[in-house]
Amino acid sequence: MRDIEALGTKLQSSDAEERREAAVDLGRAGRQAVPLLLRAMADKDWRVRKTAVEALVAIEGESVITGLIEALKIDDNAGARNSAIEALIQIGGPALDYLLPILTTPDPDVRKFVIDILGDIRDSRAVPAMITRLTEDVDENIRVAAAEALGKMRDPRAVDALLACLNRRQQGWLDYAAAEALGEIGDQRALEPLLAALDRSSLREPVLESLGKIGNANTIDPLIVSLADALRIVRDVSIIAIFAIYRKSTAPDRIRIIESVRARVIERAVDLLEETLISSAGDLQKAAIVLLGWIGRESSVRKLLSLLNEEELQETVAQSLTHIDRVKAGFLFPYLASNNALVRRTVAEVLGEVDGAEAEGRLIPLLRDENGHVRSAAAISLGRLRSRMAVTPLLDLLGDEYENVQEAAIHALAAIGDESVLDGLTKDFSSHEAYMRRNIVLLLGKFSTEKAVDALAFALKDEEPDVRKAVVNALANAPGAKALRPLLLAVTDDDPEVRMPAAEALGAMDASEAREALIALLADTDLWVRATAARGLGRIGGAKAGDVLTACLGTASDIFLLALVEVLGRLRYAPARDPLLKLADHKDPEVRKTVLAALDGFEGSEVLWAVLARLSDQHWSVRKTAVEVLTHRRDPAVEALLAKIADGDPDTAVRQAANEALGR
Repeated sequence: MRDIEALGTKLQSSDAEERREAAVDLGRAGRQAVPLLLRAMADKDWRVRKTAVEALVAIEGESVITGLIEALKIDDNAGARNSAIEALIQIGGPALDYLLPILTTPDPDVRKFVIDILGDIRDSRAVPAMITRLTEDVDENIRVAAAEALGKMRDPRAVDALLACLNRRQQGWLDYAAAEALGEIGDQRALEPLLAALDRSSLREPVLESLGKIGNANTIDPLIVSLADALRIVRDVSIIAIFAIYRKSTAPDRIRIIESVRARVIERAVDLLEETLISSAGDLQKAAIVLLGWIGRESSVRKLLSLLNEEELQETVAQSLTHIDRVKAGFLFPYLASNNALVRRTVAEVLGEVDGAEAEGRLIPLLRDENGHVRSAAAISLGRLRSRMAVTPLLDLLGDEYENVQEAAIHALAAIGDESVLDGLTKDFSSHEAYMRRNIVLLLGKFSTEKAVDALAFALKDEEPDVRKAVVNALANAPGAKALRPLLLAVTDDDPEVRMPAAEALGAMDASEAREALIALLADTDLWVRATAARGLGRIGGAKAGDVLTACLGTASDIFLLALVEVLGRLRYAPARDPLLKLADHKDPEVRKTVLAALDGFEGSEVLWAVLARLSDQHWSVRKTAVEVLTHRRDPAVEALLAKIADGDPDTAVRQAANEALGR
């Protein structure tokens, strides 16, 4: 008690830091310190008040809550009131039973504070009482606060009462607040009343904003009309609302929205949108960009392209222009000759989305552009357009100086799908540079025909390991029966970087030859190849794979051992249980941890004892895994052990895992 008294004296210090330290110590003292903490909440220094609030929230309980409610009545210390409000919001649900009776207090300021608090707590139990305040309170400010709070709570039970407030014609802010709240709740019943309220000039802003939250393609027209409104705020809200409805709509409704905007927007609205484009920022500017892209007026296109120098807007501008009406796509063509590479690249990307022969003819010259990004964008777009006219210049790009341009050309040629190009590429295959041979292989991999697979098999004899590795990766995507023979050859390659992906590809094939090849690779000279072979056998499965993998446990090490343990655990291969148990005290903690995870799939008292023994392991990750395994093996004795670990383990992650296992 003397310590509490000393801290009370310290709270009166002229030094704010000393008072803050006193509040910290009072928080540690617990419930007996509540009166002093409530006093500290009225301190003139915000740091002391913040510390007191944190302490009171942590202590909680009736004495804290009632004290905080009393603090709401202090009319000469805004800091104390605000701190009390903050604390009650943080306490949340437990404060509800104490707050609800205060809603009938004669003091309107306190009633409003309580309504604001309940709105931020957002507990649905408070909704009926809030509706009563909305409909019956004599104070207009209280009714407005109740409407705002019900909007935050988003409970559909409030819709009817809010609609009644929306429909009233008296001057004031209640109908405004009701319109906003209906938008927050998002109930479709509010759509027609909101649309009917648009003829009231004082409500246009909140109604339009709410339509953006609730509306759909069928309610877009009033928003389009409002794009030409004399009030800037109304126009801004309408822009945001149209884009919000578009984003949440289905693909067919998105098309309807775009067509509606194009058909119904007037020239004055487009002029105003262009002004907004320049004078706004953030979400509003991005929404304006999108709408102007849909409309596609020539002056708008010019202004949109001028924004490309702003990095954060580049993607939005490009996306907006992809929706330009095909008839108006010609507005973009002159910009392909722009001195700005960003403009050329963006227009090239956009034209790939605008299907048309004229776009195709305009893009092909860009394959020779001085800028690699432009060449890449043009290649991708020509691929989207399936341009057979572009095949020859695209083949030239396989030898481009930039790898990303080469990749774009490969994807474009694959999208065009003209298999006749393969003959010329494979005819003089060996005469090309290594990087070119690799690109040819990557292109061959995009075709699943027998001719392409045969060409890939031939390329497995290439002198460069990178080319052979590319062949294996390409074969992995080919139909199994066609790719099997070449892959069986690839697992005998001199380079482990070739054998490893070959082993991975064979693991996806359900064929006896693949299984036998992988078994042989378990004795490979390269550790990573052995590990990949083990995982491949695990995917194929079967008793023979289980026997072979289990037999390797005694001599395996490092990544190979970890792969064996993981695979056998996943297979739940019963004969592997005892060999895995022997590894539970392996010197490597990573192995011990992996073994415990694997044993989770096995039954038996020996498994349980092995897991329990690891609860005292020196390494935290092993203890944590043991706790996670025990989550599936609950009994009173195990729960007692987990509770002990949750309270006393030196590692935070282990304690957290134990608490989660106990459902805390």
